[in-house]
Amino acid sequence: MSRKTFTAQDIEDYITEYRATGGKPTGRFAGPTRLLLHSGHDADGTPHIVPLSYFADADADRCVVLAINDGLDEDPRWLRHLRAHPEVTAEIGSDTVRLTATEILGEERDAIYARHAETFPILLEFQSATTRVIPVVALTPTGGA
Repeated sequence: MSRKTFTAQDIEDYITEYRATGGKPTGRFAGPTRLLLHSGHDADGTPHIVPLSYFADADADRCVVLAINDGLDEDPRWLRHLRAHPEVTAEIGSDTVRLTATEILGEERDAIYARHAETFPILLEFQSATTRVIPVVALTPTGGA
């Protein structure tokens, strides 16, 4: 499996395109529904903003994100930020919303991951490529920005 990684410039370009199109990037950035997660600050004080694919959760007023990290054996930095500080903001389309992040565990996690893997089989490849269980995180709105 190819482990596609993005440079800092790729991410910066994506964020610019996302904001310019109201969350509907085109060209090389077209793809699944994404949000821009503001998950705190890096050690140097730089805001940590990461584009993430997300899925609406049909059973609740929340969306879920998967901490895939290209199938690597370590959790992504944004997840470590969320575990330490679960109150975050995200840009979803042209809206900015406040959210609370909650890691979903056990059978509920497994069911959500399996449901999305039916639509996106590459998720099974990512899971089999790593020794960790890929975390599933619920993002629940807590009010306006």
